[in-house]
Amino acid sequence: MAILTDEKMRKAMRAINAARQGAVDDQRCPDCNAQGLLVEDRSARPHAEWYQLTCSACGFDEAIQIPLGTTPITLD
Repeated sequence: MAILTDEKMRKAMRAINAARQGAVDDQRCPDCNAQGLLVEDRSARPHAEWYQLTCSACGFDEAIQIPLGTTPITLD
């Protein structure tokens, strides 16, 4: 398991954002920078988004959770 430093987390989030927009062919690993990072959406919406990031070049394998906001409940 790789340690996700701030810089690696930023790179991982860029890869996730690109994958959300459909760019899946040119992803780079946040750990080794090799092309071919696999980004899988394993989300459990509406509670959270989960992304599995896997690199076959270096063995990077991390799951990242992005919590989703809640709708405020009114008692009126």
